[in-house]
Amino acid sequence: MSDEQPQLQPQVAEISFPVEYQTFAGQVYNQDLKGSGTLSVQYDALAFRFTGHKREFLSRGIHELIFSAADITNVVVDGKAVRFTTALGRSGKSKRPFIFFCRNTDEAGAIAELLPKKLDNDFIASCDFAMRLKQLPGAEHPAFSVTNILIGANIVVFLMMAGLLGAGWVDVTDLTPYIRYGANNGAATTNGEWWRLITSIFLHYGIIHLALNMWALFQAGHLVERLLGRVLYTFTYLAAGVGGGLLSLIWHGDKIWSAGASGAIFGVYGALLGYMLREKHALPRPVYQPLMKSTLTFAGYNLLFGFVHPGIDNAAHIGGLVSGVIFGWICALPLTVSSRTTQMGRRLIWATLALFIMVGIGFVVAPRYQYVVEDELAWQKAVENFAPQEAKFLARENAAHERFRKEEDNAADYIQLIEKDLVPFYAEFGRRIGALNLTPERLTCQRREMLVEFVNIKLDGYSHLLRAIRKNDEAEFQAYTKLEMKASNLLQPLRRLGD
Repeated sequence: MSDEQPQLQPQVAEISFPVEYQTFAGQVYNQDLKGSGTLSVQYDALAFRFTGHKREFLSRGIHELIFSAADITNVVVDGKAVRFTTALGRSGKSKRPFIFFCRNTDEAGAIAELLPKKLDNDFIASCDFAMRLKQLPGAEHPAFSVTNILIGANIVVFLMMAGLLGAGWVDVTDLTPYIRYGANNGAATTNGEWWRLITSIFLHYGIIHLALNMWALFQAGHLVERLLGRVLYTFTYLAAGVGGGLLSLIWHGDKIWSAGASGAIFGVYGALLGYMLREKHALPRPVYQPLMKSTLTFAGYNLLFGFVHPGIDNAAHIGGLVSGVIFGWICALPLTVSSRTTQMGRRLIWATLALFIMVGIGFVVAPRYQYVVEDELAWQKAVENFAPQEAKFLARENAAHERFRKEEDNAADYIQLIEKDLVPFYAEFGRRIGALNLTPERLTCQRREMLVEFVNIKLDGYSHLLRAIRKNDEAEFQAYTKLEMKASNLLQPLRRLGD
């Protein structure tokens, strides 16, 4: 019997998988290829060939990229996505991972098994940092994340301001709700309404203002929340907002009504910078360097944008950023859970002390003003129509007076104008402003007293004018003229008092 030789199975030259280079409307995409393509792996796993359309405008035809095993490191599987580090192509130049998407998670795992298993030291350190960060205590559900709660609170407040109080959805149509319900302003805040330093953090001037701030908070907030812990993160966010508000008071005084979370959000980025300065050894280089770069880029760009474009409260940005760095440095905790538990109380005590010092300095340095905002709002409402109505009456009076002095044929009409229009107009205005409940000895009350005196002088003058017209008495005309001059002179200090 002859020996039979076993038959060798034919080797498969390569195996191919269909892949995608970007999910629909996704932000994660391949730097080199787009659309659909294939991954072909040689049986000896020495070459990996990707085909697809070149990521260029109006590119045509199929393009391919071939990687050797030495060109691929740090393979990561995330659901249906597979990514790896390489020095080839646009991905290598931009230091972005080469990423592609499989049909399902099983296929992604199978492909990962065929790819090289080599890991570099920076990747290992980054994975270790990500694992330690994930192990830190945090919200059990996204709904309980402090960052998400803050975003939700800002959205709810905006809906109330725009929808219920008519503050405006895109542009501010009425500033009154902001003035009444919490915007930061030197005259209002330093007049005992220091709560505005907190409420102003949750007000926004239009949906674009809100969206930009909430996007920036979402980008950095979750990381800083995990690094500092929920309690210290919340403390730092609010303290940075207060710091930005205080510097805005000192910088702008009563010239603007400041609102928005940008000071607190600058504080979040500042806290990240402060944490990295104190706990630099806890962050590996591939984590530390891009975080530092992105933080400085965010701060630098937004501050420059604020200096170039008027109307942006850069004082709040700077105050929030500096406060964030300080509180981020004070509140920085190591990544080990046991150390954080023992050090958190001490960090909170030091942060509270720093907050008291900051608020104390701001309280002393912030300018004070001699008027009350509520008084000014009531005053403006009371006098808003006075000037245009007075101008119309005075034009009629001047015409009637000039005609009477020249021709004396309009005495009855002139008397009727004074008794039916001018005297009731000034008398009613005097009663209206006299009924205002204003704070004594403040500028608004002083202005009211002077204007009441002005009205009384005008009414006294009209009594002389009526007698002058009826009796054609030159002495009464002279008395009327003197009182008119006195009333006019009284308006000069009244205008200076209103500046």
